[in-house]
Amino acid sequence: MHNVHFISTPVYIFTLAALFRETSLVFQTYKYYIIIHIITNLTSEAYVTFMWLPMTYLPYDVYRTTGWLSQWGVSGIVQFYIVAQFIITIGVSILEMFYYRFKVVVIHHYDNYLLKLPSYGMNVYRFFATVHVVTITWSTFDGQTMIYQQNKKDALFKKVPDLVKEIGCHSVFILALEDPILCGNVVIYGILVTLGSIVGLSTVVFINQFLNKARNLSKETKKLQRMLIFSLLAQGAIHVGMIIFPVFVQIYQMMFIMYDNNFSTLLLFCVAYHGFFSTCAMVVFTKQLRQRVIRYVRCCAKPETVQIKSSHGITTLAETSIR
Repeated sequence: MHNVHFISTPVYIFTLAALFRETSLVFQTYKYYIIIHIITNLTSEAYVTFMWLPMTYLPYDVYRTTGWLSQWGVSGIVQFYIVAQFIITIGVSILEMFYYRFKVVVIHHYDNYLLKLPSYGMNVYRFFATVHVVTITWSTFDGQTMIYQQNKKDALFKKVPDLVKEIGCHSVFILALEDPILCGNVVIYGILVTLGSIVGLSTVVFINQFLNKARNLSKETKKLQRMLIFSLLAQGAIHVGMIIFPVFVQIYQMMFIMYDNNFSTLLLFCVAYHGFFSTCAMVVFTKQLRQRVIRYVRCCAKPETVQIKSSHGITTLAETSIR
């Protein structure tokens, strides 16, 4: 699992370097939205693979964390909430990119009530993302949260006496639906997924409609805007797919019992590296960024050697780096 970092880390570094060096007007402000998104992806990836690192005990709805935080005595439910907050933050960052492209392309040209809906949706999304920070902070300092967790573990041990003792550890998170804060957060997750899908897709529809109707934009400009929005769609689809898939598997496991714990490795891979695959999609589908990243990779892999001939007829070799 950790070996993937040998691939993902250089990709993050080259992409960030390319973005910081990008000087085109199209990316003058937009690149900072992308940079924040990439840093969030990188931080989330490091947290899941080093700080959280859960183990499953199918068919039970239990996660025992084995990362650094468990060694530092952080409870399993707090670690779970931090993962959820990372995912929400990634959702905010990518929706901010959708909304920025919407403002640049559409909102400055029309004053229509319908076109204000993405703005309202973004404000509601930001509100619930902030509410989640409040609820997990409250849960962290509320002793009743751990009581709900312990009661659920005790009930599971009574039901299955020969259960492995590790499930009773402080670093174990168990789905305790008796906890009102946990249930409230689950509702927030559902709202954010629904709202995020509506905001993202609506901005794409409005941008596409505007580009189809616009007569004062050149073909090159329209092509560039469509490329950027397609790149965003690819990133969003990867995030949604690789996050929703483990959620659906968890729901399936609750309805139809699953026993293969090896399958959980695939789920952990999806949760850990969805940001890396999203970044790869951004590089592949964004022409300017792709070209600059490729130049950097070639420069690092094999510096270009050129001949320099002096006025005295002496020829020397020099290695050049691409700026």
